[in-house]
Amino acid sequence: MKKIFTIIAGCLLLNANAFALETKAAEEDLTTKNSFFEIKLGYGIGGTAPLPIPAEIRKINGFKPLFNFSVQALYNIGLSERWGILTGVRLERKGMTTEATVKNYGMSIMDDEGGVVSGRWTGDVTMSSDIMQLTIPVSASLNCSEKWCVHAGMYLGYAVKHEFNGEVCNGYLREGDPTGAKIEIDEKPQTFDFSEDMRNIQLGATAGCVFQFHKRFGAFADLNWGVNNIFVSDFETISFNLYPIYATLGVSYAFK
Repeated sequence: MKKIFTIIAGCLLLNANAFALETKAAEEDLTTKNSFFEIKLGYGIGGTAPLPIPAEIRKINGFKPLFNFSVQALYNIGLSERWGILTGVRLERKGMTTEATVKNYGMSIMDDEGGVVSGRWTGDVTMSSDIMQLTIPVSASLNCSEKWCVHAGMYLGYAVKHEFNGEVCNGYLREGDPTGAKIEIDEKPQTFDFSEDMRNIQLGATAGCVFQFHKRFGAFADLNWGVNNIFVSDFETISFNLYPIYATLGVSYAFK
């Protein structure tokens, strides 16, 4: 009788072990299937803006985005049937030109002799921001269905090129503060350039979705929101923070 029980116990143990190995292999195979590489090409719509809009900006007279392309190479690390980690690298441009009417707006302009005069500007201003950035996103991804996948996380960006410049006209500069000496500037524009005061590292939040309309091809929409000021911490000419906020639309190709 002991031999029979021993044989039965041995068979049960072998079956349990075989089932565990089979389950583990299936899970590893499923994880492998849900891990894939993809390429995304997109166009960004948005701008670099203060939040909320400060009182110094009285009116937005015009807005023009630059050619804000995005090229992404991403890898989705499958953790389960539905969940994964999405990471990789993207090269992107974030740029725009804005025309506004302002009052007591912090400004440093070049005078006719090549010097710099700082103070508070009231009048028309044209501002151009252009950032070329290498970005590493890290997001949690969720397969909602065979067609839809969503993701959310953070990103770290490094600016390989950045510019912030423009011109002022049709107004006056109060040198130093709003009660300082008044410098009239008529229709002949005076320029400014704050490019050297921009920071290289950008942190932000990212979220988006992909609609897989084909086994390999899809359409995507992403929102990337910078959480730190584009200028370094000791830059005080512009008295409020500016954040790059861009939505990107495009197509994707998955190597599955």
